[in-house]
Amino acid sequence: MIRRRAPGKLFLAGEYAVLQPGHPAVVVAVDRCATVTIAETHCGETILVSDLGGGTRIRCLRDGGRLVPAPGHSDENFEYILSAANVVEQLVLESGGRPQPFTATATGADLTDGSGRKLGLGSSAAITVAMVAALSAFYRLPLTPFDRYRLAMLATLAIDARASGGDIAAATWGGWIAYHSPDRARIQELAGTVTGALRADWPGLSVRPLPAPHRTRLLAGWTGQPASTSTLTGRTGGNHRSIRAHPTFLAGTTACVERLITAVGADDVLGVQREIRRARTLLEDLDAVAGLGIRTPELDALCTAADIVGIAAKSSGAGGGDCGIAVVDRDRPEQAAALIRRWSAAGIRHLPLQVYLGDSNAAE
Repeated sequence: MIRRRAPGKLFLAGEYAVLQPGHPAVVVAVDRCATVTIAETHCGETILVSDLGGGTRIRCLRDGGRLVPAPGHSDENFEYILSAANVVEQLVLESGGRPQPFTATATGADLTDGSGRKLGLGSSAAITVAMVAALSAFYRLPLTPFDRYRLAMLATLAIDARASGGDIAAATWGGWIAYHSPDRARIQELAGTVTGALRADWPGLSVRPLPAPHRTRLLAGWTGQPASTSTLTGRTGGNHRSIRAHPTFLAGTTACVERLITAVGADDVLGVQREIRRARTLLEDLDAVAGLGIRTPELDALCTAADIVGIAAKSSGAGGGDCGIAVVDRDRPEQAAALIRRWSAAGIRHLPLQVYLGDSNAAE
């Protein structure tokens, strides 16, 4: 039996701008994980089990070299798992191997509120990365972290062509990541073979682990309002016209994120807080122009509570609900305690997260 897990994420800055190839974001892996377990089966069928959507189980058949749900079984809650399995097995075929039946059990409950509602921590990306890692180990494929990232990205783009991949990078490497998204249209052109896509250059892609700052503490608050990242980013249009409609957003966000990367590397908590505030303002200005629905009353309350106690805060990810983050100086625990109390009074749930730096069961 093979078991792999991959962490969720929080975006610090760079949302929406990172949808443009080559534009930067900072994303952090957190210690809420998805887990995939692969076991050999002797029944001749591939079985997928998931706790997403209340817990389901489907049988899969191979049709034209691809895994598909058996008649009477739905791929609902299994899109990303199936896509990851098909990408890995395509690589197996291209390498001269033969796909084998297996049972895959995917668990993402750690990334929900306990009743099945997602927290906005990148559960789909974490499940995809964990599935790629577990199935690659099952087939004994010698893959590098970049290989696993690319396989997970190919699997994700088959479902959501707009995905930036920042959550996939966090789930693959862990820790603090400076990330530049690749040209997804170019990747789609490379996807004739998985082997070719792995060997090709991905224009715009950059993944750079950052040193973990010691003074900077992240707090995460959940609004209780789940949001769909693909729906929100889809409102930008196929050519991201809404982003380009704001003439200063891309340039301002790129400069902000580059300063944030410098501040993180220098363990400059005041500098990190300053850029978090700038990133929030840039997103609010974009939302005012483009009407993307980034802001919600709950996220505004989350940020206002932080403002009152002198802490920098913003939405994390696409917005529209889900999580917000706050940056606190570790030497001022009283500020963190005051913010958590105010969040609770405003109906914001504090998520006790830590930065995930990896372990022996991670996607390695």
